[in-house]
Amino acid sequence: MSSYPTSTISASLTPEYDALWHKLNPLQHEMIITGVGRRVYPLLEYQFSSMNPDKMYRASVHFEYVDDKKLRFCKGKYVELVSQEKKEAPRKVQHKSGAKLGSKWMASPVNFEDVRITNEKTREEEDTSNVHLHAQHRYLPVLTITEEAGLSYEIRLPHTVFITATFYHIDEVRKIKTDSNEYAKSNRGDRRRPRAVEFSATSPPTKKSIKEAPVQREAVPEASVPFIRNSFPNSPSIDPAILSTLTFPSAGLFTQTQSSATIPAVQGVSLADPLNAFSAIPWLMNNPFLLAAMGLQFPIIPFPYLPSTPDSPLTPTSSISPDSEPTQRVDSVKAAVINKVNNEEVDA
Repeated sequence: MSSYPTSTISASLTPEYDALWHKLNPLQHEMIITGVGRRVYPLLEYQFSSMNPDKMYRASVHFEYVDDKKLRFCKGKYVELVSQEKKEAPRKVQHKSGAKLGSKWMASPVNFEDVRITNEKTREEEDTSNVHLHAQHRYLPVLTITEEAGLSYEIRLPHTVFITATFYHIDEVRKIKTDSNEYAKSNRGDRRRPRAVEFSATSPPTKKSIKEAPVQREAVPEASVPFIRNSFPNSPSIDPAILSTLTFPSAGLFTQTQSSATIPAVQGVSLADPLNAFSAIPWLMNNPFLLAAMGLQFPIIPFPYLPSTPDSPLTPTSSISPDSEPTQRVDSVKAAVINKVNNEEVDA
């Protein structure tokens, strides 16, 4: 340890950090500064001595220029240039403990771990612990101890000079700081708290992602699944004997079934034009039995056919009307269905 007292009050760095400052000093010690602010490392941690135990003291720290040179790293070494930066009065950062008795100050080490150095001047207005420094300059930390009566004592330690930089140029300086600083990025993995394998009943539940804890869906038996009926109304029930006598022609299909006395042959019907909705209406009108099976009750009236070609004349397509009779033989069952449909239309 070493000290540079200017009065009866003296101060020195604690052994741990004093050794680091001495080790970095001959290597052109670089100190990283950032826009958001960065803590000074090695830490400025002092031990006070020769204080009056019954007097009140305050402690502060600031950084002063060592010279009027600007340093530029070129070809593996720093080259000195004339500094053109505007020099301002150094900003003093008071210790967070405020005023204390000399006996309290000397009882334990005093550190300034809350001090942050930045290269943005506006940061000083946001936080009193931020200190603006110019990059590529030499600085020396200065400790100031003020008595209650107003006397001040400044303490400078020559081996604490450093060069401000935005990143490390000297690998040996970077390695020493990385290996010794527990808050360095390369050492953060060792300080992470290991996850507990087992959790007690009192421990709070932890959040898990969907990939880590997929939802287990239980198989539901088919018997327990309720059956939901169709919302469409049910068609009226028709006697199977009547359905066997009805013709259900398919649009555009000319299939022929076996002819018998009870099952007539399927009649061929022209294909409905999908682009003309009116062409499907005559097809439905010519099959009143199919309409009855579907539960529909439309009045059977002649409807003109809209031809696909503009030159063809309009011809009625309905072959069934109230004044005409079917040309083919209708048995008693089919005649009963026709009369029932016609009576319902008249009533309507």
